[in-house]
Amino acid sequence: MQTTHSIIRFGPLSEFRELLSPERVVFITSSALREKASEKLPMERESGRWIEVPDGESCKTFLVLESVYHALLNFDAGPDTVLVAIGGGSVSDLAGFAAHTWKRGIGLILVPTTLLAMIDASIGGKNAIDIGYAKNAVGSFHLPTSIICDVGWLPSLPEKDLASGMAEAIKHAVLDSEEHVQFFEQLAETRIPLAELGGKTFEDLIRRSQAVKLRYVNADLYDSHERHALNYGHTFGHAIELLTGLPHGFAVAAGMGAANTLAVSRGTLDPVTQGRIGSLLRHFGLPAGIQEAFGMAGRTMDRRALLELIRADKKRRGNYMDFVLPHGIGDVRIEAIPVDELAEVLQT
Repeated sequence: MQTTHSIIRFGPLSEFRELLSPERVVFITSSALREKASEKLPMERESGRWIEVPDGESCKTFLVLESVYHALLNFDAGPDTVLVAIGGGSVSDLAGFAAHTWKRGIGLILVPTTLLAMIDASIGGKNAIDIGYAKNAVGSFHLPTSIICDVGWLPSLPEKDLASGMAEAIKHAVLDSEEHVQFFEQLAETRIPLAELGGKTFEDLIRRSQAVKLRYVNADLYDSHERHALNYGHTFGHAIELLTGLPHGFAVAAGMGAANTLAVSRGTLDPVTQGRIGSLLRHFGLPAGIQEAFGMAGRTMDRRALLELIRADKKRRGNYMDFVLPHGIGDVRIEAIPVDELAEVLQT
């Protein structure tokens, strides 16, 4: 499968050694994954050209970025260097920004190790780091030459990490088609735990999701309009994530639920479809609304703080927000919604 300039490959990283020229490659991964990543690459294990960064969102800071630059300097990384990022979405965000800016751009290969990263974060060239509470405030576009998806990483992930990825997968299904949503409804009926789905099912799920995201990315690489549809659930989701500390996918699921509530109140979405989406999210252990998310996090909802974060969202234009509203399965639209109307959803 190919996006504008990236080739998506499936299989263990060790099967693609032709991409990993020892004199050109620098690996970057999180401290938690360093040992497992090097076990998958025994020949490269002792190369010394490894950069370790903190786990999760904490790696997306200027301080960590500077440490990556210093490591690249020590490795004498030049324009022909390829940075190979092994990890979840945070590592790929950091690595993508570093690759874009080091020597005015070096090669990048992404090896996503989470379901969320395989179906979403690794695709489309977006990267960013955070400034305080402003998530993804500084970023760029830098497409990887290859994205290598090894579903062998997935069964050992915690259930919450798999569920987090399922939120984005369900989002893609709602954007896509009735058939895609039914795929997940049938999967839910099997009641098979996510960790036991098996490689073929995971690969099918991932490929379906990637195809949806690629459709938007290839139509609008630099996120000028059509690609905004992929923000379904994210306007509320980013604020929920910051205030609750829930994983990204959990916050997006709650944001989808809030967007659905707004759509029903506006008469653009029927309650039956709202219920179907909510049921799917809850089946996989995800919240289907803002109150559910705060309850899951064991916190009291702070409406004022939520609204302040929503007002700070980069999609706001004066008193309006470019907001993704579902009108039905396979029919989502980007509409200018008054910020005050979004505030009303926080009362429900």
